[in-house]
Amino acid sequence: MNRHEQDDPVTGGAVAGLGATAPPRRRAKIAGRAGAALLGALAAGCLLTTAACASPASGGGGPAAPGGAAGASDTTGRAVGDTSGGAPVDQVKLARTADRIDAILRRDFPRHYAGVVLAPSGHRLIVYRRPSATLDAALRRRFPGAPVQIRDAPHAARELDALAARVRGDIGYWRRRGVSVTSVAVRPDGTAVEVGVTGVARASAALRRRYGSAPLKVVEAGPTLIPAR
Repeated sequence: MNRHEQDDPVTGGAVAGLGATAPPRRRAKIAGRAGAALLGALAAGCLLTTAACASPASGGGGPAAPGGAAGASDTTGRAVGDTSGGAPVDQVKLARTADRIDAILRRDFPRHYAGVVLAPSGHRLIVYRRPSATLDAALRRRFPGAPVQIRDAPHAARELDALAARVRGDIGYWRRRGVSVTSVAVRPDGTAVEVGVTGVARASAALRRRYGSAPLKVVEAGPTLIPAR
């Protein structure tokens, strides 16, 4: 390479420098590669944005909430602060708001609060609770303007947490009886404790005999494989 050439960052080769210009055919090749690189970057950005906006709730694998906006104090109308028709919602801010709601309502309303999830639209949070005007008022007061929709739940998180702890404590009991319990999780909509098993029919009958009418939802779920190190 002479002193009039330098490495080109796009092609990796040498191009004319210090006032010199590349031949027309070479300039076209360089421009084509640069354009392809830019389109690739824009495509990657679009994919990341779409994935972020479409992500479901966290928290623990909760059920997908039905669509439709609702007010913060009831189950009809538009959600407070809902921006589904406007600018994109800050997903990080929503996640932080959900964490704060969960901590406060678990502490202050353990007999009523069930859980909080991100709505499928990605524009608001859904708070599940056993009906409580006091909880609803506290939520509006502590989180004014937050895009929150409130829905009824049959059970509080504290109740389902206790049931889940009991089932987890019985895993050895079930193993000795040939029932493989692979997962135990509280549903954030307050409907049930979801128990993953291998062999739903047999396990359902056995769990019903031991736990009676407790709110359990038995689903087929194989054991998680942990790769060897």
